Parts: sequence; C-alpha cells; structure tokens
Amino acid sequence: MSLEVSESVSFIGELEEPFGLDSYQTIITTLNNWGIRLYAGVNGGGVIHLLKYLDPPGQDVPEKPSFLTIGEYTAGFIPLGYYLGSGRIAASVATTGAATKLISCGLSDAKLHDIPVVYIVPVSNGSTVGFSPLQDTTEYGSNIVKQLRAELPDSVFLLDNPKTLNQQLSLARYQLQRSKPVVLVLDNEGLSISQTEPDFPAIVPEYPGPEEPAPGAFLAEFRKESEGKRVVMFVGEELARYPGATELTTQLSTTLRAATMWSINGANAVDRENHYGYGYIYFGGNDRAMSLYSSLGENDVLLVIGACPDEYTVNFKKISAAATFHFSNIPQGYGLVNNSLQHVVEGRYYQINAPLDASLQTFIDAAEERPFPNIPAEPAPHYLNDLPFDGARAYFADMAILYQRLDRWWPQRSIGIDDTCLAYKDRQYVTQRPNNNIRFYSLYRGSAMGGAFGVAIGAKLADPGRQVFLFTGDGCFRLFSGSLGEVSNLGLVVFVLNNETFGIVEQGLRKVLPNVVPANYHSRLSAVDYCAIARANNWNAVRLAPDLGNLDDILGKIDQGLSRSLLIEVPVDPNQVLGKNPRLKNL
Repeated sequence: MSLEVSESVSFIGELEEPFGLDSYQTIITTLNNWGIRLYAGVNGGGVIHLLKYLDPPGQDVPEKPSFLTIGEYTAGFIPLGYYLGSGRIAASVATTGAATKLISCGLSDAKLHDIPVVYIVPVSNGSTVGFSPLQDTTEYGSNIVKQLRAELPDSVFLLDNPKTLNQQLSLARYQLQRSKPVVLVLDNEGLSISQTEPDFPAIVPEYPGPEEPAPGAFLAEFRKESEGKRVVMFVGEELARYPGATELTTQLSTTLRAATMWSINGANAVDRENHYGYGYIYFGGNDRAMSLYSSLGENDVLLVIGACPDEYTVNFKKISAAATFHFSNIPQGYGLVNNSLQHVVEGRYYQINAPLDASLQTFIDAAEERPFPNIPAEPAPHYLNDLPFDGARAYFADMAILYQRLDRWWPQRSIGIDDTCLAYKDRQYVTQRPNNNIRFYSLYRGSAMGGAFGVAIGAKLADPGRQVFLFTGDGCFRLFSGSLGEVSNLGLVVFVLNNETFGIVEQGLRKVLPNVVPANYHSRLSAVDYCAIARANNWNAVRLAPDLGNLDDILGKIDQGLSRSLLIEVPVDPNQVLGKNPRLKNL
C-alpha cells in the first residue's frame, strides 16, 4: 500500500475555522488534514481535552474523525491493520502512565515493519515534578519520554507549547512520509499556556538527494554481473505496498527467467500463477525455496526487492551470491545499517533508492529492449515441498486439509491476518503459493501474541465491505478476549486454533530440549469454552467438526454476509507438525 497523506486542507464540523482554535483542536485539525480519520484507545487522564473533540464511530459521516473505545493493547495494533488494509494512517491513544506501555507493543511492530502510524500519549504536568503525581511519567517515575525515544529516537515529539506546535507536527509528518511511526506526547500544562507571540514557522524538511548510482549505472552493473550467471529474485514486504506489484514481479521474473522466492508478507507482491515462483523462505518456508536460497553462490546474482533481513526470513545467514542488487525506497528501513544491506552480503553489493515500481519497470523495459545475458532458471515445480504433510490424530481437525480447503474458497479482495500461533508458521507451508483472492499479513517481527486481533479490526474498519479473517491461537486469545464486545458488529471472522498449548513453544522445545520432561516446557493451557465466551460478547460462534463435516455450511453462511462477528473454534492436534521453524537452531 502506498502512503496517503493528504495535501489538501479540509476542516469538518466544528473544526472548519482554523483560527482561534485551542491546541487540541489544532492537533485534530492538522491530523485530519493528513487524512487521519480513525483513533482508537481508552479515554481518561491526560487525553480528555483532546478526545472531547472526537465523536464515536458512526456510519452517518464516515469521513469525520472518530474515536473507537477499546482496550489499549488491542488499540495499539489497530492503526497497523488500518494502514495495511488501505494505505491510510490512523492513530492510537493512551491515557497517562501504564496505558502507554500497553499500546507500545503495537508501536514496536510499527517500527519493525516500517508502518507509518500515530501514537498519542500524555505526560504528567511539569509543575507536578517531585509531588508523586498519579501514573507518574516524570523523571522520578517512568520517565516515559526517554523510554519512548530509546525505541524511536527521531520520532517522539513533545507538544508542550502552542508556539512550537505546528513546527513539531510538521516534523512528525515528515517521519510518517518516511514510513516511520510517530509518537505525539501531550504536555497539557504547556499546551494550555496563552499564546502571546507568533508561532515558530513550520519546518518542512527536504528529502536528501540520492546517494546511490543512477538507474543507468545500476543497470549497466547488473548487465555485467549477470553475464553467464543464474538470476534469483527475492521479494520482500516493501514491494507489496505498490499497486500492480504482482504484475511487475511476474513480468520481471518471466523476462529474466529468474527463480523467485519471497518473505511471509512479500508474498502479497507475487502472483500465484508466476511460473518461476519457488515459494516462501525460512520460517514456514517451502523446501524448494529453501534449496534455492541455500544454493546461492559464485554463479548467482540476487535481486533483493524490498529488504527483509530479519531472523524469520534469513535466519542470521549472510547472502552468498556473487553479487546482490538491492532495490529500496524506505529510508533507514528496519534491518538496514547505514541505509544499506551490505552487512549481510558476502559478495559484491549494489543498491538503488527509488520507488520500487519505477525501478522494476525500468529493468523490465531494459530487458525487453536488450535481453540480459544471464542463464535462464527452470520454472518451479508444482509441489514446493519434499514430503507429504503430517496428518492429525483422531478427534482433531487436519490443519493441512483445512488450509487447503480454505485456499480454494477465499472470497475476492479479502484480507487474512496470522497471529503469533501455529498458523503463522503452517499456513504458508501448506498452501505454498500466495492466493490472488486474499492478502495475508503477519506482524511476526515483534511476535506479540494477540496483537493480530487489533490488526484485523483496523483492516476491517479501513474497508468495512471487505471480508477480514484472523487465525489466532488459544494462547493468543487470552490477550484480547476482553475486547470482543466492542467489535461484535463488525463482521470479523476469527479462527481460534484450540490445542490447549502454546503450540509454537511446545513443538519447538521437543526439538531444542528433547531430554526435558514435557511438564517443564510450561506450555500447557487450561481448557476454555471459547464459543461461550464469544456468545457472551454478542458474537456468533461455532465449533468446527474434527472431520470438517460442517465447514461448507459455515463458509456458506459467511458468503451470505455477517451482521455479527463470528468465532470458529478449531480442534487442533498439537502433535501435527507442518511448517518448519529454522529459528530453533538459534536457541
């Protein structure tokens, strides 16, 4: 998705007149001008003076800024899903003190996945320093501003003076345009100061000029390096933000006849029918893709399109191709060092910083005008794994069959979210290729259990007419179940994988600690009636039959449209091991 920050000025309701506004109205008006319509969190304490200018969500004026009241842990992830579902920015709001810590789990994933979102938090008034204010955020308490700046050193903006408000907000907007999350810290005492002097002029930083070679030089180096070598493409999640990305990767891999592999989220930039698609890499990765990556050497050139150098994608292993060409456009993206991938590359390294779609189109045009001298790769085989899938024991649903059935059913334009549970390892291993009807996302870099619920809510609110599906575990469920009631009317579909364990932990420890008794894995969970919990929160709920006998009936009801959200409890065999977890070798 591309970042949408409106250049036009449009005020609404009581905010139409920009002059004479108090500081909080100025903040809301400014964020509205950026296109921010959705805020989520809990009111109270230091944000009451800001949130009094927002109405609850409603269908009457969808473009009016609104505030969804929902628990802070879930609220911290809602803007991430909103962006992934629409390319538009949203905000999460916390009250003073510990609530900031609750939304910060989402903040971490926003940083780790380069997602531009806004977090709004208050601090204790300066006059209370030393007087032990409730939820003390001063230097004698949590010292929260320094904590936040430790994680986001360039993206925390203290709003403590009406004179500098526009200046600080303009700096925050600049960071959003660089795909960075930002934190707006409200100092209510400072913001209430009467303004007697003119504002400081708003600062609009300019992007630095290009430091990398021009496209012509980049192409010339690639032509030289690829002569007589195999070309392999590695598609990362940054490319999935561009409209038409799947067509571009198909054109490029077909034109170059380049074997193609992708990361968990990078799959959203790859077409299922790409004949050179070898599969997902590493965590939950397919055997053909893993063999392809492991075979890289002096006779190969690797095209990295939107870097994903994280542990779940490259597993701490350096890229061993003769030459690596890196297409990038997120400045100082997560995983880059000095804005470069050179630290994880053994061979020669070339980088170009430009919009990815334009860069790929330049390569495609150049190849069509004058073919590159690389060795063609073989098209990928139909089956991308070495062995058949493990089966499930009696009284449990066979998850491989379930994923395959769903893969043939997914509605067009739908979105799927994988929580930090077995699904984010197993689904892609079983289905092997992306599905053109559904885009699946996993915020795996922070691995915050239960956070995917907020992501799913955000994606649904971004486009209420789109079907949104969430795969979550019974362990993850415990972190968000208290917020079910607030979204019972959204029409979400949540699959709860019930195996009465922390499945990732238990499956992993069997290999890492084979001589330890299972009781000391500390992975077991008590049996809970998830359907009863859902119904008590005004959701519809159903248990999937172990033989999947009622699956068609469930899917048929979803096809007819849901007036209430639906929870589907799935009985899962904790001993059915599907996707691989190479990270275990690091433990």
